[in-house]
Amino acid sequence: MAVGLSHHPHVQGDNMAPEAHAIVRTGKALLSAGAETYRVRLAMGQVAAALGVEWLQSHVTLTEVTVTLFRGAEFRTQVGQVHSVSVNADKLTRLEALAGRLGPGATPMDVERELDGIDHLKRIYPPWLNALATALACTAVGYLNNAWAVELFGVFVGAFLGQFLRALLGKRHVNVYLQALAGGLVAAFCYIGVTALLSLATGDTTPHSAGYVPALIFLVPGYPLVTALFDLVKTDMTAGLSRLAHAFMILAAAAGALLVVTWVIDVTPDPLPPHALPVLLGWVLAAVASGVGVAGWAVMFNTPIRGALCAGAVGIVANLVKLGLVRAGAPVWAASAAGALALGLLAYVIAWRTTLAEVTLAVPAAIILVPGAYAFRALVFLSSGAQAQVFQNAFQAVLTIAGMAIGLSLARIATDRSWGTDQRRPLGA
Repeated sequence: MAVGLSHHPHVQGDNMAPEAHAIVRTGKALLSAGAETYRVRLAMGQVAAALGVEWLQSHVTLTEVTVTLFRGAEFRTQVGQVHSVSVNADKLTRLEALAGRLGPGATPMDVERELDGIDHLKRIYPPWLNALATALACTAVGYLNNAWAVELFGVFVGAFLGQFLRALLGKRHVNVYLQALAGGLVAAFCYIGVTALLSLATGDTTPHSAGYVPALIFLVPGYPLVTALFDLVKTDMTAGLSRLAHAFMILAAAAGALLVVTWVIDVTPDPLPPHALPVLLGWVLAAVASGVGVAGWAVMFNTPIRGALCAGAVGIVANLVKLGLVRAGAPVWAASAAGALALGLLAYVIAWRTTLAEVTLAVPAAIILVPGAYAFRALVFLSSGAQAQVFQNAFQAVLTIAGMAIGLSLARIATDRSWGTDQRRPLGA
């Protein structure tokens, strides 16, 4: 909650209006690019310190920023609202760099000029290239879920068309949840159609359930989920819960598409056996699929090529750690925790040595650990009324996500000393 100002002994003045506007605009820009509350507060504090503000209080939710500036015997409160929240990793990285390089003596006009330049930047990739990268990422996940030729082609086509439609709807400012539902339905039914035609042409009667989740995995709200986790760990409950609700609304749209699929056709939820490949080749292909998947999602989030390649490297390490522990007999949730810890530490090291924002590396890599197969089986059993199986698979999915939360939180605590305490950083620290 914002601190009540009616009891403050200072007298409010109007001469900090330019500073307040610049600080709030910075926070709004970061929120609209998908930044977590902690990063928004830190960046606003850095801008405030550069502008000569002595003390800054802020209240941040998913779509609102409220700040109160204090300097001498004066203070000013300003409120800003974000009307649409999406993910733009390139913009997020530039905004964090802007806040970090401002020094003493900066003026509000300097900040506004920099923000104008960032706001006018177009997305790096056109919708078709964004959809192509997304399709490759989903196809890679299909392979990791033991899909093969027919399923992989169906995943590629379905994910490409679903994400392409979603991107076009986003450019027209269609409601984000309608975007997810429409993209999910197109991806699911295209997958059904492609696999049915290929099966008819080849005489293949094998069930193709391995591709349903990968065809829709592009709808997983990775940024809202991970940033909600970080907010909750930092006890920013209002922001964390609002982000979590936003993420679950997107997941509900994807789940609706899956439920329609299971209603229209008979889907088997049984897991497929792993590919019969030599051990070394299997590990190499798993590494390649992990890297392609994460790099593709990074492109979907508008990450520059260098950042996407770095995120892919992080994803390879994280998923191989998880797969190695699972094959060694560890529970999936524990293996996911170890993989998330590895990706968090590696993302920090890469971000420290480069100009990339840490979250733009960690979030795409985290998606590779998402327990999509458990969630899919829970939905299929839900549509058939098998309550015991629904609970069992949903419980495994929740455990796995909890493991990811533990691993990511431990990585953040290990790399940022402010995460080990409940104290706030000083202004601009």
